Amino acid sequence: MALLNPPDILPEAMRFLVRALLALRESEVDRDELLGLVAPPGLTEAMGSVAAGTADPDPDDLRTGGSIIAGASLDALRMLGLVEQTGSRIRLAGAGAKRWKSPADASPQSMFEVMLDEVIKVAEPDVSQGSGDLMQALVILHVAGEPLRPFERFESPTAGRDERSFAIRQEEVLGSDRTVWPVTNRERWLSFRRWASYLGFARPGGATGLIPDASGALVRRLPTLKPGDYDVRDFVGLCASVVPILDGGELQFGHDPQREGDHAILSGGLSVSLLQLEADGFLRMDRRSDTGGRTLRLRDDGSADRVVTTVVWEQSPIRGGDL
Repeated sequence: MALLNPPDILPEAMRFLVRALLALRESEVDRDELLGLVAPPGLTEAMGSVAAGTADPDPDDLRTGGSIIAGASLDALRMLGLVEQTGSRIRLAGAGAKRWKSPADASPQSMFEVMLDEVIKVAEPDVSQGSGDLMQALVILHVAGEPLRPFERFESPTAGRDERSFAIRQEEVLGSDRTVWPVTNRERWLSFRRWASYLGFARPGGATGLIPDASGALVRRLPTLKPGDYDVRDFVGLCASVVPILDGGELQFGHDPQREGDHAILSGGLSVSLLQLEADGFLRMDRRSDTGGRTLRLRDDGSADRVVTTVVWEQSPIRGGDL
């Protein structure tokens, strides 16, 4: 099972299922009983906040039966190791069993934190298993040029409109064989948008678009980093170690860093992420020497380049209080 396929998996529906399981106050529950408890009426409510505050649910999502969403979302919980199934009996497992003891514990913030950690944990190169499809799609998104120009649709743009197509982007990177694409159709594109935004790997760009920005995931994954000055090369390495789709990360397969002489250019996604962290007050970036720097690049022509040698991590609570 892959995270983007089937596209009926909803993060907030997964939280709804966890809360229902906890509310029953039993160590394990029959699968049909659990699904019957939350679908279809419960999932209709959950779909109203599909991604815990991200984009509004797509009309196509709303036409999907609640029971289908419930079943797919329960299977996703099992794939992430948050529930276990023996025969027809379901019980909490892994990080979920350790962290959630009552329905109130499974808050939107807590669910986000746990699922982000587990999605990264089950990532693998095979796009048909675990979160491999999500991770490969994120890499393709993050290393694309012009990162502030959103990918607005899956299909080719309509005549006369300057829109970015994720299908065209995948063809540029992986070729025309759609069987090797992580996002093979519009339905999975909608699922990708939902998951990327929910987990803090990207943010909406316009009504339907997506922009690479992993600042939300970085804030969650760098909570113990001590305030102080870091060489930009070391800080980029830290980012890669906790969010491995970023530059130099073990999941950023198929991407060679762009260089100009002995100088490395950061990917568009990492550039946006660091600038967003700076705007939110978590860090400050300085140029203190002419060597050892990294270039943040937002435009392919280099007109908005910024060279950085030092990152000052300040761990400001400006945005952290919401996480």
